[in-house]
Amino acid sequence: MPVSNLTLPTGTRIGCLKVIFKLPSQVYGRVTPAWTKDPLAYVEWYAPLKPTAEDYHEMYLVKKCLSNADGLLPGQVISLSSIRQTCQLIPNFSQTALSMEWTSDSVLDRCDTFFLNCFTSKYAYQTLW
Repeated sequence: MPVSNLTLPTGTRIGCLKVIFKLPSQVYGRVTPAWTKDPLAYVEWYAPLKPTAEDYHEMYLVKKCLSNADGLLPGQVISLSSIRQTCQLIPNFSQTALSMEWTSDSVLDRCDTFFLNCFTSKYAYQTLW
């Protein structure tokens, strides 16, 4: 059985993009802004990946981070240009009871563990494997 080693560059993380926005021009004024004028994104981060994929299907297990003391998931505002690519997450049905409340709109919020699907395209296979 082949052993996969994650090819993501150091510092790369998987996150759930929640919103893309741009700060209004009134924020900048006449002084040099501390904030970029480029589009920004708010991302909720998943836990760092293990260095190897799961044995049975050769996909990486992706888990939600634990909530902060205030009940929120760890998130961050980043430059939109720092997002490298999209990825497909498959709910881990073996770890969680299938809920009829899960829909394509809500499953990322309701499920806690996923598999990173590196087989969606040749590009994903080359960059996520």
